[in-house]
Amino acid sequence: MPFILNSKTLFVISLITLSGCSNTSSQIADMVKENIIGPPDSVISASKIESSPYASIYVRVNKSSQAYVLLAFAEAPQTIPATPFSKKNAELKWVSSDAAMLVTRNGRLLKTVNLFDGNLIALSSEQIDPISLGLHLTSTPMQWQSTIDWQPGYHFSYKQQSTFTFIADETVIINESPMLLKRFDEHVFIPKLGIEYNNQFWIDATSGVVFKSNQKIAPNLPYIDITLLKPYTFEDIK
Repeated sequence: MPFILNSKTLFVISLITLSGCSNTSSQIADMVKENIIGPPDSVISASKIESSPYASIYVRVNKSSQAYVLLAFAEAPQTIPATPFSKKNAELKWVSSDAAMLVTRNGRLLKTVNLFDGNLIALSSEQIDPISLGLHLTSTPMQWQSTIDWQPGYHFSYKQQSTFTFIADETVIINESPMLLKRFDEHVFIPKLGIEYNNQFWIDATSGVVFKSNQKIAPNLPYIDITLLKPYTFEDIK
Protein backbone atom coordinates (compact mmCIF):
# COMPACT_ATOMS: atom_id res chain seq x y z
CA MET A 1 0.00 0.00 0.00
CA PRO A 2 1.53 3.35 -0.94
CA PHE A 3 2.69 5.81 1.68
CA ILE A 4 5.04 8.74 1.81
CA LEU A 5 8.35 9.40 3.43
CA ASN A 6 8.63 6.78 6.11
CA SER A 7 10.71 3.92 4.71
CA LYS A 8 14.03 3.14 6.35
CA THR A 9 15.92 4.18 3.28
CA LEU A 10 14.39 6.98 1.25
CA PHE A 11 14.91 7.27 -2.48
CA VAL A 12 14.00 10.68 -3.81
CA ILE A 13 13.52 11.79 -7.39
CA SER A 14 14.99 15.25 -7.70
CA LEU A 15 15.42 17.98 -10.24
CA ILE A 16 18.14 20.57 -10.69
CA THR A 17 16.87 24.06 -9.92
CA LEU A 18 15.19 25.34 -13.05
CA SER A 19 16.80 28.32 -14.72
CA GLY A 20 17.83 29.73 -18.05
CA CYS A 21 14.70 28.93 -20.07
CA SER A 22 11.03 29.72 -19.84
CA ASN A 23 9.98 26.51 -21.56
CA THR A 24 9.16 24.00 -18.83
CA SER A 25 9.62 20.93 -21.03
CA SER A 26 13.11 21.90 -22.08
CA GLN A 27 13.95 22.80 -18.49
CA ILE A 28 13.05 19.36 -17.20
CA ALA A 29 14.75 17.38 -19.96
CA ASP A 30 17.86 15.51 -18.82
CA MET A 31 17.72 17.06 -15.34
CA VAL A 32 16.29 14.23 -13.21
CA LYS A 33 18.66 12.34 -10.95
CA GLU A 34 18.24 9.76 -8.21
CA ASN A 35 19.59 10.32 -4.71
CA ILE A 36 19.79 8.03 -1.72
CA ILE A 37 19.02 9.86 1.49
CA GLY A 38 19.81 8.31 4.87
CA PRO A 39 17.59 6.79 7.56
CA PRO A 40 14.31 8.21 8.92
CA ASP A 41 14.59 11.48 10.83
CA SER A 42 17.98 12.07 9.23
CA VAL A 43 19.16 15.64 9.50
CA ILE A 44 21.12 17.00 6.56
CA SER A 45 23.89 19.44 7.40
CA ALA A 46 23.39 23.09 6.53
CA SER A 47 26.54 23.06 4.41
CA LYS A 48 25.29 20.11 2.33
CA ILE A 49 21.91 21.76 1.83
CA GLU A 50 23.53 25.01 0.79
CA SER A 51 25.93 23.34 -1.63
CA SER A 52 23.19 21.28 -3.26
CA PRO A 53 21.75 22.65 -6.53
CA TYR A 54 18.30 21.39 -5.55
CA ALA A 55 15.40 23.05 -3.77
CA SER A 56 14.63 20.99 -0.68
CA ILE A 57 12.24 20.55 2.24
CA TYR A 58 11.79 18.46 5.35
CA VAL A 59 8.44 16.68 5.52
CA ARG A 60 6.70 14.90 8.36
CA VAL A 61 3.22 13.39 7.96
CA ASN A 62 1.40 13.20 11.28
CA LYS A 63 3.89 11.46 13.62
CA SER A 64 5.89 9.65 10.95
CA SER A 65 9.62 10.10 10.48
CA GLN A 66 10.98 13.34 9.15
CA ALA A 67 12.39 13.03 5.64
CA TYR A 68 14.55 15.18 3.39
CA VAL A 69 12.84 15.67 0.02
CA LEU A 70 14.02 17.40 -3.14
CA LEU A 71 12.06 19.21 -5.82
CA ALA A 72 10.93 17.03 -8.72
CA PHE A 73 9.08 19.49 -10.99
CA ALA A 74 8.13 23.15 -11.16
CA GLU A 75 5.24 23.91 -13.49
CA ALA A 76 2.70 26.57 -14.38
CA PRO A 77 -0.83 26.07 -12.98
CA GLN A 78 -2.84 23.63 -15.08
CA THR A 79 -5.53 26.06 -16.24
CA ILE A 80 -7.51 26.82 -19.40
CA PRO A 81 -6.56 29.14 -20.95
CA ALA A 82 -2.93 28.44 -20.11
CA THR A 83 -1.37 30.56 -17.37
CA PRO A 84 2.13 31.99 -17.97
CA PHE A 85 4.83 30.36 -15.84
CA SER A 86 6.23 32.65 -13.15
CA LYS A 87 7.88 32.37 -9.76
CA LYS A 88 4.69 33.59 -8.08
CA ASN A 89 2.42 30.93 -9.54
CA ALA A 90 4.82 27.99 -9.85
CA GLU A 91 3.37 24.71 -8.65
CA LEU A 92 6.16 22.77 -6.99
CA LYS A 93 5.97 18.99 -7.06
CA TRP A 94 7.90 17.04 -4.46
CA VAL A 95 8.01 13.30 -5.25
CA SER A 96 9.08 10.22 -3.28
CA SER A 97 10.30 6.93 -4.72
CA ASP A 98 6.99 5.17 -4.11
CA ALA A 99 5.20 7.73 -6.33
CA ALA A 100 3.79 9.75 -3.44
CA MET A 101 3.69 13.46 -4.24
CA LEU A 102 3.05 16.83 -2.62
CA VAL A 103 2.13 19.88 -4.69
CA THR A 104 2.67 23.31 -3.15
CA ARG A 105 2.45 26.94 -4.22
CA ASN A 106 4.06 29.66 -2.13
CA GLY A 107 4.06 27.25 0.81
CA ARG A 108 0.39 26.30 0.47
CA LEU A 109 -0.40 22.58 0.09
CA LEU A 110 -2.55 22.21 -3.04
CA LYS A 111 -2.63 18.47 -3.69
CA THR A 112 -1.29 15.11 -2.53
CA VAL A 113 -0.99 11.79 -4.33
CA ASN A 114 -0.64 8.26 -2.88
CA LEU A 115 -0.58 9.15 0.80
CA PHE A 116 -1.48 6.27 3.10
CA ASP A 117 -4.50 7.78 4.91
CA GLY A 118 -6.05 9.66 2.00
CA ASN A 119 -5.39 12.54 -0.33
CA LEU A 120 -6.12 16.16 -0.99
CA ILE A 121 -7.40 16.04 -4.57
CA ALA A 122 -7.61 19.77 -5.17
CA LEU A 123 -7.71 23.10 -3.39
CA SER A 124 -8.93 26.01 -5.51
CA SER A 125 -10.31 29.51 -5.22
CA GLU A 126 -11.43 32.41 -7.38
CA GLN A 127 -9.70 34.69 -4.87
CA ILE A 128 -5.96 35.14 -4.52
CA ASP A 129 -4.61 33.17 -1.59
CA PRO A 130 -3.51 35.64 1.15
CA ILE A 131 -0.39 33.52 1.56
CA SER A 132 0.56 34.29 -2.06
CA LEU A 133 -0.04 38.00 -1.46
CA GLY A 134 2.07 37.97 1.70
CA LEU A 135 0.59 37.70 5.18
CA HIS A 136 3.22 40.15 6.44
CA LEU A 137 1.66 43.02 4.45
CA THR A 138 -1.01 45.20 6.02
CA SER A 139 -2.80 45.34 2.66
CA THR A 140 -3.34 41.58 2.54
CA PRO A 141 -6.93 40.50 3.34
CA MET A 142 -7.24 38.16 6.32
CA GLN A 143 -10.35 36.43 4.97
CA TRP A 144 -10.38 33.86 2.17
CA GLN A 145 -12.83 31.44 0.59
CA SER A 146 -11.79 28.26 -1.19
CA THR A 147 -13.12 24.91 -2.40
CA ILE A 148 -11.63 21.57 -1.36
CA ASP A 149 -11.88 18.02 -2.78
CA TRP A 150 -10.48 14.99 -0.98
CA GLN A 151 -10.54 11.20 -0.71
CA PRO A 152 -11.26 8.53 0.54
CA GLY A 153 -14.95 8.93 -0.10
CA TYR A 154 -16.55 11.30 -2.58
CA HIS A 155 -15.83 14.66 -1.00
CA PHE A 156 -15.98 17.24 -3.76
CA SER A 157 -16.64 20.99 -3.98
CA TYR A 158 -16.87 21.68 -0.26
CA LYS A 159 -16.70 25.41 0.47
CA GLN A 160 -14.19 26.57 3.06
CA GLN A 161 -13.95 29.86 4.94
CA SER A 162 -10.51 30.89 6.19
CA THR A 163 -9.59 33.57 8.71
CA PHE A 164 -5.91 34.42 9.25
CA THR A 165 -4.63 35.73 12.58
CA PHE A 166 -1.16 36.93 13.53
CA ILE A 167 -0.08 35.00 16.64
CA ALA A 168 3.47 36.07 17.54
CA ASP A 169 7.05 36.44 16.44
CA GLU A 170 8.67 33.05 17.06
CA THR A 171 12.18 31.71 16.67
CA VAL A 172 12.42 28.60 14.47
CA ILE A 173 15.59 26.63 13.74
CA ILE A 174 16.11 26.31 9.96
CA ASN A 175 19.33 24.76 8.64
CA GLU A 176 20.94 24.81 12.08
CA SER A 177 20.33 28.55 12.45
CA PRO A 178 17.62 30.40 14.39
CA MET A 179 15.22 32.48 12.32
CA LEU A 180 12.79 35.01 13.77
CA LEU A 181 9.56 34.37 11.88
CA LYS A 182 6.01 35.64 12.09
CA ARG A 183 3.50 32.95 12.97
CA PHE A 184 0.03 33.19 11.46
CA ASP A 185 -2.80 30.77 12.18
CA GLU A 186 -5.43 30.01 9.57
CA HIS A 187 -8.78 29.02 11.03
CA VAL A 188 -10.64 26.93 8.46
CA PHE A 189 -14.39 26.31 8.68
CA ILE A 190 -16.46 24.06 6.39
CA PRO A 191 -20.10 25.14 6.93
CA LYS A 192 -21.72 22.16 5.21
CA LEU A 193 -19.97 19.69 7.54
CA GLY A 194 -19.61 21.86 10.64
CA ILE A 195 -15.89 20.98 10.67
CA GLU A 196 -13.20 23.46 11.69
CA TYR A 197 -9.45 23.24 12.19
CA ASN A 198 -6.31 25.39 12.25
CA ASN A 199 -3.26 25.55 10.01
CA GLN A 200 -0.05 27.30 11.06
CA PHE A 201 2.38 29.23 8.88
CA TRP A 202 5.73 30.75 9.88
CA ILE A 203 6.81 33.44 7.43
CA ASP A 204 9.71 35.78 6.83
CA ALA A 205 8.83 39.31 7.93
CA THR A 206 10.46 40.90 4.87
CA SER A 207 9.75 38.57 1.97
CA GLY A 208 6.63 36.78 3.18
CA VAL A 209 8.19 33.42 2.28
CA VAL A 210 6.71 30.50 4.22
CA PHE A 211 9.63 28.74 5.88
CA LYS A 212 7.58 26.35 7.97
CA SER A 213 3.97 25.19 8.04
CA ASN A 214 1.69 22.70 9.73
CA GLN A 215 -1.25 22.09 7.40
CA LYS A 216 -4.13 19.65 7.61
CA ILE A 217 -4.16 17.58 4.43
CA ALA A 218 -7.97 17.60 4.44
CA PRO A 219 -10.79 17.22 6.98
CA ASN A 220 -10.42 13.94 8.91
CA LEU A 221 -6.92 13.44 7.46
CA PRO A 222 -3.58 13.99 9.26
CA TYR A 223 -1.50 17.14 9.45
CA ILE A 224 1.68 17.52 7.45
CA ASP A 225 4.70 19.54 8.60
CA ILE A 226 6.75 21.16 5.85
CA THR A 227 10.02 23.01 6.52
CA LEU A 228 11.64 24.90 3.67
CA LEU A 229 15.39 24.29 3.60
CA LYS A 230 16.45 25.67 0.24
CA PRO A 231 13.91 27.75 -1.72
CA TYR A 232 13.10 27.13 -5.35
CA THR A 233 14.59 29.83 -7.58
CA PHE A 234 13.09 30.92 -10.86
CA GLU A 235 14.91 32.80 -13.59
CA ASP A 236 12.96 33.65 -16.73
CA ILE A 237 15.35 34.69 -19.49
CA LYS A 238 13.56 36.38 -22.35
